[in-house]
Amino acid sequence: MRKLKIVTIFFIFTLLFSGLTVEGLIHKIDWNNTEIVLQTGDDDFYFVQLTDTHIRHKLFDRNQVTTKILKSVIEEVTSFSPKPAFVVITGDLVEWGGGMASGALNCQTFVSCLYEENDQLYLDEDHSIPVYTTPGNHDYCFERNLKNYHKYIDKKHIEGDDRYVITYGDVSLFFMDSGPNYYDNPFDWLEILGDGLYDDDIEWLEEELIQCESTHKIILMHHPAISDRNKQGEMRDVIARNRIEFVELCEDYNVELVLTGHTHSARVYDCDENKYSELPLNCSEYSTLYVQSDDCKEGVHFRNITIIGDDIWLESSGELDVEISHVKHRGIQFTERFFYLFSRILG
Repeated sequence: MRKLKIVTIFFIFTLLFSGLTVEGLIHKIDWNNTEIVLQTGDDDFYFVQLTDTHIRHKLFDRNQVTTKILKSVIEEVTSFSPKPAFVVITGDLVEWGGGMASGALNCQTFVSCLYEENDQLYLDEDHSIPVYTTPGNHDYCFERNLKNYHKYIDKKHIEGDDRYVITYGDVSLFFMDSGPNYYDNPFDWLEILGDGLYDDDIEWLEEELIQCESTHKIILMHHPAISDRNKQGEMRDVIARNRIEFVELCEDYNVELVLTGHTHSARVYDCDENKYSELPLNCSEYSTLYVQSDDCKEGVHFRNITIIGDDIWLESSGELDVEISHVKHRGIQFTERFFYLFSRILG
C-alpha cells in the first residue's frame, strides 16, 4: 500500500484543529483560549503499549527504581481523558522470572503495581482498564521456564501455550510468545536473538488469521521480526526461528501492526526494512509495520495506538519527564548482583 502524503497531511491538520494531537490521544485542547472537543464515533478508541518494565523486588532494587518508574507511567495513563480501552505490556515484565524463589518475588512486585479481579490484571482500581501481557526473554531466565509468570501474572494460559486472541470492536490482537534467549548458535549470542516461533506457533497464527473476521489485525510479542543489521549484515535482536515465515504471514493476511519491545528503542520498519521516523502513521496506508517501542526500565515510556473509523494510527513513543529518586536504573548494581546470586543459591 502506497503512502498517501496528502491524506496524511490533511488528517494531521484536522487533528490539530479538532483536539487530537499527533503525540497522543487528547480529546480537548485550548486553541486560542477556546476549548475544542473532538467528536469521535462510538467505535473509536485507543489503547496503550508499555514494554520492558524489568521489575525487581526491593531486595534486588534498593531504591525500588523499577517499581517507581512503572507506577509513574500507570499514574499518567490512568489520568488520560478519555481513558484507554486497555493496556498491553509486551514482555520483560520482570528482570528475571523463571521458577526460582527470587523470580517469584519479582513477579509478585510487578503484580503489586496493578489490580486484579478473576485472574485478570487491571491498571486501575475500578477494573475499567484491563492489562494484557506477553512474556519476554527476561521472564524466562534463568531456568528457561515461565513458572512464576503463570503463577502470578498470567494465570489464564498454561505454560507452553502463551498464545491467545483478544477482540475489541473491529480489532483483533494476537498475543504470542517469542521465547527465551536463543543459544543454539554460539555465533549469534551477541545479537540477543529470541528463540522465536516454532512450527506449531506459525500454524496456530495462520489458522487464527484465516478465521479472523475483524477488519484490523495486530500481533504482539516481545522480540521484533524486523530490525537493524550489524556490520556483517546480520539482523540483530530478532526472532531466530521462523522469522521469514512469520513476516510472510503478516503480509499475506494484511496484518497492520506487529508491536514489540526488547530493543529498548523506538523504531518502525516495513518488511523491506524501510525505516519510518515521522509519526503518526496511518497504518491503513502501508503494508505491515513492524514496531519496536521504548522501555520502562531506563525511562518512563508509552505508546498510544488509536483507532478512528477505518484507520489505525500509530503514534510516537512518548516519554514522561519524571524524576526518580537518585539515578535512573542502568542495570543491576554490584550489591544487587550479590543479592541475586545469593537468592540463586537458595533457589
